[in-house]
Amino acid sequence: MLAGGSNYMLNTRKVAQTLIVYLEGRLDVSVANEVEEALAKLIDEGNTQLVLNLDQVEYMSSSGFRACIATLRKVNAKEGSLKLCAIRPSVKRIFDVIELTSLFDIYESEAEALKA
Repeated sequence: MLAGGSNYMLNTRKVAQTLIVYLEGRLDVSVANEVEEALAKLIDEGNTQLVLNLDQVEYMSSSGFRACIATLRKVNAKEGSLKLCAIRPSVKRIFDVIELTSLFDIYESEAEALKA
């Protein structure tokens, strides 16, 4: 699926009612808006149970975090849920530093996120 004719490709996989979204690369100012718009479109299409798999995200800037927060707000407005999983230690440290770990439901693995 392409977001708004952009170069950022979101790979997704549906498991029961949950849509797993695989993000990859650098989630920075150059792609964050595209990612946010793509996620918003998925939510508007009725996917309100989301798991973001961040295993392939090597870097996340404040723009990337903003996209995650915007997605969380949109999911919450539709009474859905957003879980994050498989966050690399370098990215997880940033979550900790800017104190976002309490805002998100974070799981070690995709399997744990799906079970929760």
